Amino acid sequence: MVKKLLTFAFGLLMLTGLKAQTDATIAFEDIRYWVGEGSDSAVLIVNFGRPDTAFAWGYLFDDTATVQQMTDAITAADPRFRVEGQPSYYPDGDIFFVIDNGDTLKLSGVDDELSFNYWEANINGQTSYDGASQALVNGDVFKYGDLRAPSRVCLNEMEYEGEIYCLLSAWTKAPTPVSDPNAPVEPQPEEATIAASEVTYWVGQGSNQVVLAVNWADTALAWGYRFSTDSVSVQQVMDDIMAADHRFSWVVGTWGLGDILFSMGANDTLRGVGGYWESKRNGYMDMGMTQMLGNGDFEKWCDPAAGVVVDSMLYDSVWYYTYVYPMEIHPVSDPAGIASVENLSVSVFPNPAAAMVNVTFDALEQTAEAALYDMSGRAVYRRSLAAGSTGVQVPVNQLGEGVYLLRVAGAAAKVVVSR
Repeated sequence: MVKKLLTFAFGLLMLTGLKAQTDATIAFEDIRYWVGEGSDSAVLIVNFGRPDTAFAWGYLFDDTATVQQMTDAITAADPRFRVEGQPSYYPDGDIFFVIDNGDTLKLSGVDDELSFNYWEANINGQTSYDGASQALVNGDVFKYGDLRAPSRVCLNEMEYEGEIYCLLSAWTKAPTPVSDPNAPVEPQPEEATIAASEVTYWVGQGSNQVVLAVNWADTALAWGYRFSTDSVSVQQVMDDIMAADHRFSWVVGTWGLGDILFSMGANDTLRGVGGYWESKRNGYMDMGMTQMLGNGDFEKWCDPAAGVVVDSMLYDSVWYYTYVYPMEIHPVSDPAGIASVENLSVSVFPNPAAAMVNVTFDALEQTAEAALYDMSGRAVYRRSLAAGSTGVQVPVNQLGEGVYLLRVAGAAAKVVVSR
């Protein structure tokens, strides 16, 4: 029936409407993997249906070529890709692509909703009846599309003997440029951590200790926790830190943890934006609030908005991703500790300040850095100082009101911003 429909003369067809062109394509400059040789170029897009995924390759040639030559060249160059039979219009061929997690994409199976399935083909957004024998010229974009792909839409319908048929399909899924499998493998980002010796704010008492870090979308902070028992739950650690540090809090959600908050002052509060929180113990996913921690453990709550995807898995038609969080972790400053800092050999004036702080100190014996830290331990200003320097001006007009810590060559001073 399918073959018969496609050979009807257009004079016998009653067109029922022409929808706006929506077929997704890709710019040639976005292609990352080119095969073949020549001064002319074309692109192959394959839109699989389960899951709805589109990939794109580039093909180089001279003068003219065919789709068959293009797919043969890609098969020879890319070990993940292969074509069997004639995957166009008739169910006697298929296209396979092995994705990173080892799963193989192919034509979707047949179900009750669609009693047949085959690869449709188009060239530059128009139906290609030639399939693999389709001639290519410079600038062509050829697409194989799975009829059962969720992104498939019909652009041109016809009515024949009371039934509606589709003459022109489009696939709206944006193609992903395939990476070159022979290209050097870029090193994977590493999970950021922080040593207990770098932590400046400790809560609790005892000879055992753990470090708790929270990685928001653009900020990662860490606290230390001491305890005398053999183990302690993550929830206990977070509750005790919340009781000690008025800037820190967590709220209950549908599945336990709803959000983690940290007040930066001046109505600026860190909160989650990724939709959920992932918890890790010593770099591996754990049980979250109920996880028990022992001496020396490193517990980290992570917002996926800050993560880098390093692996993926398709399970039951759903994609699952593995994240790494490489963002530098800053030790939270103890607000009581900052308040007790004396100026030592550093003089700061005016203090409080609204716009600019003048800092003077003994002549530096070598190059050093002046750095201003907020209450969370983040550096909000840095400046290199040459040997022999005796002073520096630090702008504070863009900072929120509050207490800051200034460090210069090992000396420290408290800076208050007030307007």
